[in-house]
Amino acid sequence: MNIKIVWFGKHFGEEPIISGINGSGTIFFSGCNLHCQFCQNWQISQDWVGNDYTVDNLANIMIDLQKQNVHNINLVTPSIWIDQIKEAIIIAKHNGLNIPIVYNTNAYDDINRLKTLNGLVDIYLPDFKYSDNNIAEKYSKIKDYVGIAKTCILEMIHQQPQNIIENDLLKKGVIIRHLILPSNIQNTKDCIQTIHSFSNNVILSLMTQYNPMYKAINFPEINRSLNMPEYNDIMDYLKVFEFEEIFYQPLEANAKDIFNPDFSKENPFNY
Repeated sequence: MNIKIVWFGKHFGEEPIISGINGSGTIFFSGCNLHCQFCQNWQISQDWVGNDYTVDNLANIMIDLQKQNVHNINLVTPSIWIDQIKEAIIIAKHNGLNIPIVYNTNAYDDINRLKTLNGLVDIYLPDFKYSDNNIAEKYSKIKDYVGIAKTCILEMIHQQPQNIIENDLLKKGVIIRHLILPSNIQNTKDCIQTIHSFSNNVILSLMTQYNPMYKAINFPEINRSLNMPEYNDIMDYLKVFEFEEIFYQPLEANAKDIFNPDFSKENPFNY
């Protein structure tokens, strides 16, 4: 079975310890097993734009990106293609791939397939979106997100229990992301508490880049950007917790221009 990919190349929009100076060798896969009504990547996650590639093509893409001196191979939205990706990683490693593999996921993965990646993936970059299944069903059309995401993230931490940083770059470990949704501040607080409970070694990446996209207009409470009182509330709440490291974004007025890619363009990103 072929794999659908929409874009690959050097990407500079990830956490600094992922993007570094030379960029992350990022591969954006088409399709998603969630249906987030606010998805900034809706063109690829919901509309499935992209082209078909074989497993061998994917392995060659990884090798070609390594030749461009990227810091890692960053697999974005890989969950539905996990079997083919695993095969491609094995081929690429056999052909000389030796930079870290980043598994960049919404955490709604198949736990049994996830376990087969042990030893192949160096860095896990999961989202933990929701602390309440009712919110998950409302905004992502998934009824059982919380339990599955918790189970999968714990497996990721089991596979990579220590964060290894060399020359300001993450070589192995887990970064857990959370996107703050406007009008859902308690959800974020509960997510932070849950993420903190996973491990003493957790790196938290708190994203404030939300802008209403896709079908967010159908939900008035999230059909706006995050405001400063909400942002400050979360920043104050963070002081209660000790994480190994925290990444967070300033509340940018132009976040839509910076963070929302347009995959109809040859270069989707405006850094």
